[in-house]
Amino acid sequence: MARHTYRSSRPYKYKNRMDSDLIRLLLFYVLPFVVVNGIIFFLATTKPKYELVVEGTNDYRTTDITFSIKSFMPLKEVTVKMDSEPLDLVKVGKKKYRATIDHNGSLEIYMKNFNSMALLEYEYIDILDNEAPSVDDCVFEDGILTFTISDTQSGVDFSSIIAHTATGEEVLPLSVVQESGVVAFPMGSEGLTVSARDMSGNEFLTTFSVNDHPETPEEETAAPEPA
Repeated sequence: MARHTYRSSRPYKYKNRMDSDLIRLLLFYVLPFVVVNGIIFFLATTKPKYELVVEGTNDYRTTDITFSIKSFMPLKEVTVKMDSEPLDLVKVGKKKYRATIDHNGSLEIYMKNFNSMALLEYEYIDILDNEAPSVDDCVFEDGILTFTISDTQSGVDFSSIIAHTATGEEVLPLSVVQESGVVAFPMGSEGLTVSARDMSGNEFLTTFSVNDHPETPEEETAAPEPA
């Protein structure tokens, strides 16, 4: 007698029904729940985003910055300050703004999304030249004042180096070695006021005097005391 396959096929049909119910549960209940709650969590915790581009400078006096808003959510508040003062931003595109900076300092960027998530960050600009040249290694010897002048950004305008006596008489340098920055001036007892500029126009001005830089006399050889 041939065997019936009815009993062996029932568990297979039962298993298919269970798999179908599980897939339906995942697709229509679990997955939508996860997706919806994930979207809600994302929208509730998303912070603002931005992009800041600081361009180069040709004269070391000014530079342009471009501030772009990268957030897709509506913003409740956006402020950009330079050293605590509001920056004058000009709109140049969709969510893109531009401003000219004329001094080094700290940019304060504050943004607040519609979901109340906020961002506060600082960007520092230090490519501009706001400092005058510096003078080091001052030496006064044999009536000659020698010093080293340098400027780490725009560079020294060596043609601007000049001095004046206390009576206003103009004194030109004896020598200027641009490679090393060493400058020499003749200086009398009345002293000199030296001025120099860098390539950005920042001026160094100081007065040198014999009292501040006295010459060191040669030590005299003491005569032997008589026996």
